Amino acid sequence: MSVVPDDHEWQYNPRHSVPDFARHAERAAALSRAARERNAGRYDIAYGDTPLSTLDVFPAAAPGAPLHVFLHGGYWRGRDKADYSYVADALVPRGVTTVVMNYDLCPAATLPEIARRTREGLRWIHRNAASLGGDPDRLTVSGHSAGAHLIAMALAEDAGAGADRLEDGAIKAAVLISGIYELAPVLDITVNETIGLRPEMVDGVSPMRHPPSTATALTVVVGSAETPAWIAQSRDFATLCQCRGSRCTYHTLAGEDHFSIMARMERPDDTLSRLVLDAAGVKE
Repeated sequence: MSVVPDDHEWQYNPRHSVPDFARHAERAAALSRAARERNAGRYDIAYGDTPLSTLDVFPAAAPGAPLHVFLHGGYWRGRDKADYSYVADALVPRGVTTVVMNYDLCPAATLPEIARRTREGLRWIHRNAASLGGDPDRLTVSGHSAGAHLIAMALAEDAGAGADRLEDGAIKAAVLISGIYELAPVLDITVNETIGLRPEMVDGVSPMRHPPSTATALTVVVGSAETPAWIAQSRDFATLCQCRGSRCTYHTLAGEDHFSIMARMERPDDTLSRLVLDAAGVKE
């Protein structure tokens, strides 16, 4: 059965709209293996008490460096931090200590649980920045796809309370790459058989309904070759944040699809790398 461009599955399941998605995954895995050989790293540091509550850190040469955290995509049900070690190649040479963070996956955990534990993980990184080789006052984050969603949820103005809250301004800037911010469409695509999102969960895990604190600067990025619905997710979220007074910029990367866009974060001078380095306050 052929897929037509207005098909809901095609719009919201990138594996349907990008036929050669596996090629990008294979390239990322190979680059990451090479990056782990090139860069000194500390692996599988626990930030929580679940098996996937771990992170890898690639320290910059100088202690107290700017600290950047990257969260992978995979529609909350797949991929691993080891697939994205290569982002260290883009940031460590510019003096940025780089953390690549895992998080729990569906169906072992529900999406609300994953969002909460991710927020707790970012709070742990902020508290332990010095032991990771970074400066807690220069903490920035980025995420791709599901990772962008989880960052947006962690930054929500109404996320958590008391000791469970990520302090406003703890994260100075966030770069959100090809994220999904309104989750109602997920209910009707095949990946939800694994995700297990239920209608009563949608409101609580949709960043469009829980916008981020204005204390964090935002960079929202999407590829021009992504589906119209996916582009609209980023455009609408950026507009919402701008209307609420956030320091938020919106970028469309010409010719990039949902998977090829991450190839723009392989070297320090790549387009995404520059946006991340700019967010971290690192100049050429």
